[in-house]
Amino acid sequence: MTACETSPFTVRTQRSGTRFVATCQGEMDMTTCDVFFAAVLPGVTDTTTDRVSVDLAEVTFMSAGGLRTLLLLLCAAHRNGKSFSVHNTQPRVRRVLDLFGFTTFKAGLVWETTMSPPSPCN
Repeated sequence: MTACETSPFTVRTQRSGTRFVATCQGEMDMTTCDVFFAAVLPGVTDTTTDRVSVDLAEVTFMSAGGLRTLLLLLCAAHRNGKSFSVHNTQPRVRRVLDLFGFTTFKAGLVWETTMSPPSPCN
């Protein structure tokens, strides 16, 4: 188990078989997103994992920066052939995820929409 800590936000990561789990605590905002990204990306790029799970049970706030970081990790997981899930969200954080449509995203659709080169105009 490893931990990346920056007050007021922590990320603890753990591998269990082919599953990588990141457990977050505190406020996820523009000052802590780099810590979150740096902690989860190794699980996304690790060739021995096939599932990445993010536990948000103890996240008390999420800004647009947190949403963007989740989206980047979702796309990276898809690109690396891994499933990506977010679970145990508090109602306040879940509402933010719902308002921005994050809970309805499918990795393939997001990847195609955001990362594919634009088609040429005729």
